[in-house]
Amino acid sequence: MKRKHFYFRLAVLINLLVLLLLLVAMNQLPLKLEFPLLTLGTPVLCFISLFFFFFWLVRFQWPLFLFLIAFALSFESWQLLYQFKSNAITTSQGLKIMSFNVRSFNRFDWLKEKEVPQSIADFIEKNAPDVICFQEYAVKLAPKFNKYPYQIFMPYKEKGQIGSCIVSKFPLLQPESIPFEGSSNGGMQSDLLWKKDTLRLYNIHFESLRINSKDTLFSTQYSKKFASKVATVFKQQKKQIKQFNTLATESPHPEIICTDLNNNAFSESYQSVAKGRFDAFMEQGKGFGGTYRFPYFPLRIDYILTDSKLKVIDFETHELQLSDHKPISAIISL
Repeated sequence: MKRKHFYFRLAVLINLLVLLLLLVAMNQLPLKLEFPLLTLGTPVLCFISLFFFFFWLVRFQWPLFLFLIAFALSFESWQLLYQFKSNAITTSQGLKIMSFNVRSFNRFDWLKEKEVPQSIADFIEKNAPDVICFQEYAVKLAPKFNKYPYQIFMPYKEKGQIGSCIVSKFPLLQPESIPFEGSSNGGMQSDLLWKKDTLRLYNIHFESLRINSKDTLFSTQYSKKFASKVATVFKQQKKQIKQFNTLATESPHPEIICTDLNNNAFSESYQSVAKGRFDAFMEQGKGFGGTYRFPYFPLRIDYILTDSKLKVIDFETHELQLSDHKPISAIISL
């Protein structure tokens, strides 16, 4: 009997600790401190918390209220992880824009499929977006996209072959590169002439985590290196986002941002770049919306963000296995 009480109290204690960490990761406690690894692991904490909730629910024991209290306190943050969507049929017409990190069209044969560029071209033709913002676009391997008369490529590095690319059915005006100092990532901007309106397009690839099989918190040999790398990347992203937000304030037109942020929606990076803007997934998305192929849990690191003057009519995360990222698309109107 004593052993049973001990295990019960231990489970409650672990549950409390997980919920406290989750509230810290979701910025629901006023600590005003950065915890990069905790932020990165927020989706994992969400699933552990849900596991405990159903564990107590099946047993109909009082600790289930611990989750309900924490959930009530952090309800808005949970919507960053999962969205319910109505079954209403979308009838409005608008600009269909897609964002897709194509991972250099499989140039290092990460995938077994050999015709990745053509398969991506077929996918684009079938879905027929008006504008596509590509990240990690490899010029030498890219298909022609003949139905898109306006195509602009900007390398991440001067004279490089990998970079950002926008292809469009509508005119692209005044394109400019957005380089990040000391980084192999970057972006671009261009004005889009759509009907009688001008929109400012940003296609940005922020600093990458570059997680590999050796990155773990459970090996003393690599845990410190991993923690240090995450902290460094978060710091670099913060600098890049500050540069981008300063640049974006100069835009005279409503803006649409397509980005591989390389961070989840609970991060300071996301909060900074999404502030004052609409997240298309939050407006019209459904499910978990995971965009990066990470084992065991959904990781949403790709975003379409819009000016508050624009309306998001529809959003979709496409289940396509031609990159380590999934393409996302949104229909937008003024």
